[in-house]
Amino acid sequence: MANFQKHGKNVHGQVLSAPGATSYELGLWGPIDIRDNSELTVSTAPPNLHVKLTRGNMLPGQPVRVWKASSLPLGRTVLVAQDAGGLVWTQVTIDTSPGGGRDSPGKKYTDNPNESPTTRTTPTAAQVVNMLLSTWPDLEEQGARTLTAQFMAETGNGRYCFNWNLGNVKAKADEPHMYLRNVWECDSQERAEKQVASAPDLAHIATADEIAKHGWKCPKTVVVFNPPHAQCRFRAYPSLAVGAQRWVAHHKSTAAKRAEYLDALNAGDVAKVAHILKSVGYYTAAEADYARLMKLKKAEVDRQLGPLS
Repeated sequence: MANFQKHGKNVHGQVLSAPGATSYELGLWGPIDIRDNSELTVSTAPPNLHVKLTRGNMLPGQPVRVWKASSLPLGRTVLVAQDAGGLVWTQVTIDTSPGGGRDSPGKKYTDNPNESPTTRTTPTAAQVVNMLLSTWPDLEEQGARTLTAQFMAETGNGRYCFNWNLGNVKAKADEPHMYLRNVWECDSQERAEKQVASAPDLAHIATADEIAKHGWKCPKTVVVFNPPHAQCRFRAYPSLAVGAQRWVAHHKSTAAKRAEYLDALNAGDVAKVAHILKSVGYYTAAEADYARLMKLKKAEVDRQLGPLS
């Protein structure tokens, strides 16, 4: 049976740490399926069209094919080797997380069985658009791009997308979830002080230096939370497909409540979309700041994907 190798050692099923790396090379031992003499293929799971996989030469005198993964996103990327029938023979995870910051890859904060380790997952804009179009038939390409802009605004172009939670949607304790560090929310001074008083070890009011460093923008007070505070608990999904379905369901619910929401998405009316999301309590930031960021991200999506088809 085949297995991935690194430095001549079997690494099947392992997580290989490569902080900040954009490319990674490893070997595939036993790449030939002797049943039909065909060669195994290597791909990402779930599919990530952004990652480029290049088949190299066989190592001299060894049944090992060299493979190189390029354009790796930050976080974990799973590589699988499959036969012609789609059966996975071996898999390995490459983790490019730099460590520190808002996420804590692989860390759990409670013994709740619904909690998963925090894992960075970064789909491309094209992947999100395609997933939206296949998941929400009433959404036109313009609408899919507009909603992708909302995803990019929420997650810093996917850099802060974890466990396939495309919209950074919060979770209840009885739902599959993970925790993020340094989660900031906007609030009044009075409510912020109450939040801190109720959990002094997990919440604090941001200092001026913190606000300047992170670029946080709030009309009033910034409150910062750390795990396992409920404000740091976000939904966690096993794949992009599942995450997209749940994220879309959330936006479909908004469309059901506000009939103009779908029309605003399909018209590319970023300001109206931001206004409706604010009205249903999706975010706590200032509406003008949120709309401005969405507009910038929508322009980025359009530049990446080109003219509407």
